[in-house]
Amino acid sequence: MSLQEQTLFGVTDKVQKAIERLRAFEPPDGYFLAFSGGKDSQCIYHLAKEAGVKFEANFHMTSVDPPEVVSFVKKHYPDVILDRPPESMWRLIERKKTPPTRVIRYCCGVYKERIDNGRTVITGVRWDESARRKRHRQDI
Repeated sequence: MSLQEQTLFGVTDKVQKAIERLRAFEPPDGYFLAFSGGKDSQCIYHLAKEAGVKFEANFHMTSVDPPEVVSFVKKHYPDVILDRPPESMWRLIERKKTPPTRVIRYCCGVYKERIDNGRTVITGVRWDESARRKRHRQDI
């Protein structure tokens, strides 16, 4: 597969560039791939497969995940590890005394940002995913 982009320095194959970077920075213990089942996670999963690098894909469940997403991951990505949460979302809301919001995002720290100590994490995130991320991005 190829995804070509015209730059000031000529034509660049973005897929090949991503594969080369995954290979160049592969840690000895492999990558920890944070997998959500979404299109960006699927993309980075397939790039890691294409690169032939070691990785472990993990789907951090929240206890309120749409059943369709969980079924999709189980069916199409059976090697992805389904990581159950330390407590249910309902108990967490009860403990925090407020549901999570865009401003109060405590749930991400509990459910989505848990990793094995010291592992190199890779995620699939598009630069145009949000205006806020876009303002802080660096072209690497």
